[in-house]
Amino acid sequence: MVDIHSHILPGLDDGAHDMDESLEMVKMAAETGTTDIVATPHADQQYRYHPGLVRKLIDELQTACGPDPKIHQGCDFHLHSDNIEDALLHTGRYTVNGTQYLLVELDDAIHTSTPEYFDKLERAGIKIILTHPERYAGLREMPELVEHWVAAGRLMQVTAQSLLGRFGQQASSFSRHLMDRGLVHIIASDAHNTHDRVPVLSEAREWVETQYSGTLAHLLFDSHPRAVIEGRDVDLSRFPPQRKSLWSRFFSRRPS
Repeated sequence: MVDIHSHILPGLDDGAHDMDESLEMVKMAAETGTTDIVATPHADQQYRYHPGLVRKLIDELQTACGPDPKIHQGCDFHLHSDNIEDALLHTGRYTVNGTQYLLVELDDAIHTSTPEYFDKLERAGIKIILTHPERYAGLREMPELVEHWVAAGRLMQVTAQSLLGRFGQQASSFSRHLMDRGLVHIIASDAHNTHDRVPVLSEAREWVETQYSGTLAHLLFDSHPRAVIEGRDVDLSRFPPQRKSLWSRFFSRRPS
């Protein structure tokens, strides 16, 4: 599995506190089936993003943990005017692996400037992946915006733990609403630590396989995020695949 959203680097934001915790996090990810993980420290008005320091810490962490999982560079890009202007000047500074894909984080409220910011980034060749849409109260109140943004070519990344209820009932319900409508393209951990926001995708993948299909699970946890880290187009020509019938979902939950 490929995890494109995590806060595994030490001391940069509200994620891992030190290298020991970082090592525990990447070990946990590898042991539960993650082969690639993108380190995405916050880039916002509280946490300044320093790409050189991020690269240095990734190299140190990769050396310490060995080849698995493979650690890639990115950031959790907050949508505000200063970030926008810098990203337009340095389009590869904030993107995943220097590709065209950018993880974008919103405020809880949806601002009137959001469509304008999206357009500016896209005109510069950036492809937007909106992180955890299910956790924004503003989007839960205006779900039609998600449909509109997806129709415009933006990708949606839901948090694995949201599907399992660990961010509350509202986030869980809305994430499943988005899943039912084929509006989720990638599932990632958004891991911050080793105790409650963990770098584990396996439980959510099993849930998707049971509730939807193994085909959809493969797309959300491997094929689509792998295209992102490799800078390839995410193929949505046959997305989403047909969901399992209620009858087959019932029997897949029964013990053998």
